[in-house]
Amino acid sequence: IGGSLKVGPESAGADPGPICYGNGEQITVTDANLFLGRLVPDRFLGGEMRLETKRLETYFNAMASELNLTPMELAEGVLSVINAHMEKAIRVISVERGFDPRDFTLLSFGGAGGMHAAFLARLLNIPRLFIPQNPGILSAIGMLMSDIIKDYSLTVMLNQNSGHREKLYTLFEDLDRKGHADLLHEGVDANAVILERFLDMRYEGQSYEIIVPFEGDFLEGFHRLHEKTYGYRNRDKTVEIVNLRLRARGTPGKPVFSRHEFVSEVIPDGAIEGTRSIIIDSKQMEVRLYNRHNLLCGNRIAGPAMIIEYSSTIVVPPFASGFVDGYGNLIFDIQCAERSAGDERQSDPSGGF
Repeated sequence: IGGSLKVGPESAGADPGPICYGNGEQITVTDANLFLGRLVPDRFLGGEMRLETKRLETYFNAMASELNLTPMELAEGVLSVINAHMEKAIRVISVERGFDPRDFTLLSFGGAGGMHAAFLARLLNIPRLFIPQNPGILSAIGMLMSDIIKDYSLTVMLNQNSGHREKLYTLFEDLDRKGHADLLHEGVDANAVILERFLDMRYEGQSYEIIVPFEGDFLEGFHRLHEKTYGYRNRDKTVEIVNLRLRARGTPGKPVFSRHEFVSEVIPDGAIEGTRSIIIDSKQMEVRLYNRHNLLCGNRIAGPAMIIEYSSTIVVPPFASGFVDGYGNLIFDIQCAERSAGDERQSDPSGGF
């Protein structure tokens, strides 16, 4: 568009898929990662599918020529654009809601998440990156383990003077009964039902509400959340309660994950699968390949490196270093430009999260 790169929002999907899958003809993010060496073509899906690296050359050369770029610049440009899109999306749910990304850990999941996560963390000045085991199937695992949740609401239009706590409890009773009955109908044990109450609140005259937990001093909670979200509070304004909200949660039994004892910071030979040439920040570098399934608790990984597993590939750039925790998760510290030495947070290789 106007000589600039546009990435997405359409996906190549499974059919025709990326160029390197064999049928696609439009350059995708997967193709760009492979072109820069950030995927291992003969280890994709544990080696069950081989990516067609040579097929990329014709398409990258043609598009690069049109844009007056080198093929490497084109591939890096594709990744820069998609990273910028993801950075913007994360800012919407963090900075724009009053949260400082520097106070958080970035959780990466999905088959491709590990190829971008460290770069996103650096862009957002997030100091720590967390990559669970089997990230490519994390959503599926979560679906199987997730609570059963049902949401209900009731419009009441009360102000702070008429919305006394006792009256609100009375108004919540019908929602409570319905939520409890619906979860029992779903087969949830009565002892596993949790009812969470919330209020939609606003200052009189506003056309938008803030969801406030119905607990403690909920009026003060509203003022506090309003200031956090919009930068101010106004105690002279009357506060209105627009809706009651109930979230009914059924919590089925959860699996228990075993925790492994610390073994060593030194990576065993069985986890090292040679080296590979990749490009990061326009620099070609030789990196070690690690097999995640053979990494042990306490093993430390310093970038640049790549970690391969059945469901995902993880790129560890030079500005990232981390360790394997007691549950097999990977936890990386990210060197962020805006962090001072006093902000550095130490990681504990003996146990982790």
